[in-house]
Amino acid sequence: MTVTQSYKIPNIKPTIAQACAITFLGNATNNIQQDAFYLLDDWYQETLGVTEIMPVTLPFCLAVSDGVASSNYSQHCSKAVVKAIKSLWTSQQNITSDSIHHLLNKTKHLSKRHGAAATLAMIVSELNSDNTIKIKITHVGDSRVYLLPKGSKHWECLTRDHNLLNELIDEQARTRGERVEFAEYNREGMAGSLYSITECFALSADDDGLSSEAPESAVRTIDIESGDCLVVCSDGIHDLVASHHWQLIDTHTDLQEWLQTLRHQVYESEGNAYDNGTAIVVRFD
Repeated sequence: MTVTQSYKIPNIKPTIAQACAITFLGNATNNIQQDAFYLLDDWYQETLGVTEIMPVTLPFCLAVSDGVASSNYSQHCSKAVVKAIKSLWTSQQNITSDSIHHLLNKTKHLSKRHGAAATLAMIVSELNSDNTIKIKITHVGDSRVYLLPKGSKHWECLTRDHNLLNELIDEQARTRGERVEFAEYNREGMAGSLYSITECFALSADDDGLSSEAPESAVRTIDIESGDCLVVCSDGIHDLVASHHWQLIDTHTDLQEWLQTLRHQVYESEGNAYDNGTAIVVRFD
């Protein structure tokens, strides 16, 4: 899509999209919200809520971070990740997994929180030389980004989970000398041992001299057209409701209602919302 600006009011940024987010505690056995998210200009960690539909101008950043459930302190890691994103975004610094990791390590954390871990899925807008919009996608772990191109009947996953199953798929392909088609990744199924994540952010304690390594992230860029939609979400969404069960979105879709329907699907699924769920949807004008 091409960005134009009014010649009458040159100092007002044009709205290029609409965004809305939902987050909920679900039926997590630890009764802790381990998801956190960054929406346009601030970070949030709430037990339940759907935001207003917000106008989006350039530049913008949206992100979801999911605390890895093996630690009851992982909510602090996901919160630290989105707080780092806000700090980097506000100071107009480049947001990468390395820069986030650097801020996490600069912050003092209680020793009992050492090892708390979290994933990340993030989209940041950029402009092409021809003034069209490009989206940079960064992800670590199993939080995901999905695309629904205008007029398409199918949501497309744009991120490959960092988990044992996908590593096994890669290893088998290398052994056979074959190429892996992207559709072979991210196989459906609720959390199990093969779905254990292999890359994540982690907190290190300030009093033991330990410092975690920066996670290996995956980065890609896509061009955006008018009418395209993106969803950034935690595994509490996509594990329980596969994207081919998501409703489609067009120019008339109420984004709040769409997210509330998705939440209802998660609770009605076989997994009965066993995890926290967070999703951000953005529709480009």
